[in-house]
This record gives sequence, C-alpha cells and structure tokens, in this order.
Amino acid sequence: MKFYCPTCRQQFLPENINVQTDLALCKACGNVARLSGLVDADVASEILQNVPKGAWYSDTMSGCVVGATTRHPMAFFLVPFMCVWSGFSLGGIYGKQISKGQFNLTNSLFGIPFVLGTLFFGGTALMAVCGKVEVRVDDGEGVVFVGIGRLGWNRRFRLDEINSIEDKVTSFRYPGGQGEAIVLRGKSSLSFGTNLTEPRRYFIRNVLKLLKAQRVKH
Repeated sequence: MKFYCPTCRQQFLPENINVQTDLALCKACGNVARLSGLVDADVASEILQNVPKGAWYSDTMSGCVVGATTRHPMAFFLVPFMCVWSGFSLGGIYGKQISKGQFNLTNSLFGIPFVLGTLFFGGTALMAVCGKVEVRVDDGEGVVFVGIGRLGWNRRFRLDEINSIEDKVTSFRYPGGQGEAIVLRGKSSLSFGTNLTEPRRYFIRNVLKLLKAQRVKH
C-alpha cells in the first residue's frame, strides 16, 4: 500500500511506517500522521464498485455527492413507541388541562422532561423512517448534511485542512446505529453519521478518504 503525507504530499517510506503504533513519519517535512487516517487510493477506489444498499455516490461538475439513508427497521418499533410515549405522557399532563380549561403550573413544569423526551424520540423515529446523511464536496470545499428532506444541520469543512478521517466510538448509540461516528480531524473535529449502519458509514468514510488521497496526489 502507498500512503501519502497530508502536509507535503510526499509518499511515506515503508521504513518510516509503524503499524503497531499507528504512526507514519514523513522524512521530507518531519510530519507525523496516524496511519489509520491515511488511505491507499487503489484500495479505496474499490469501494465505489460496491455501493451498499441505502447509500449513493454521484459526480458533479466540480466534485461529488456521497450519502446514505438512515432508514432502519427499528422504525417499526420507534414510531409506535413514540406515539404511546407522547400520547400517555403529554395527553395525561397537558391534555387534562386543555380539556378542563385550567392551567396548573406544577404539572406543566413536571411535564417538561416528557416534552423533551417526545422531541428526542420523535426526531430519532423520523430519522429512522426517512432521514439521511449526505456529504457534498466541490473543489475541496465540503458540506455535511444530516436531516430529513431539507430540514437538518449543515457543517462545512475543507479537505485540505483535514489531517485524518476515521471512526470514533461514541457514548450514545442511536437505534439502528453501531455506536460509532465518522470523524474529520484537522484544525477542528467534525463528527457525524452515528445513526448510520456500519456498511453505510464505512462506505461514506472510505469515499472521503479517497477524495482526500486524490487531492494529496495532485
């Protein structure tokens, strides 16, 4: 495999790669990089020939779009659970007040955690039904989108400022996810994709590694 320095774009020599410590030293500029954050372009390009179900890749005039749906069979459990949760909790706390036309401050404050829980479970259920994670890269400028349709959050990054692209174990597991996220490390870190299944997350991560490797070579 051939690995390239993200700083000076020179190839790492085999004798300067330590697999056990996951580090590679560039003799040209002295930069030390994590081996797990680098990629062999020949290996990574094979990923485009095996797009997993629920993922996609397309070229644009100046870059590409890679993404995957967050749809998951867990939605068959999450949607009914959300309806039952919100129906009993919010209906019991606020429904009675509305039907009687009486406001109770104590009960209303007590119901705030249930409102937050409903929003959380509702958002998670919707992502499991029709959510997506999509990354657009145009001439080195990237945008990560996580959401439903056009509703969601966007985060920008520059490929030239990314030193490594890797997985990170997270403390919270989304239903349908594997408890890991894609992490872009550079001047700042950007994490996303926790609610993706492993094959879809693996696909997006390796496409981004391929794009990074191609820019390094050029």
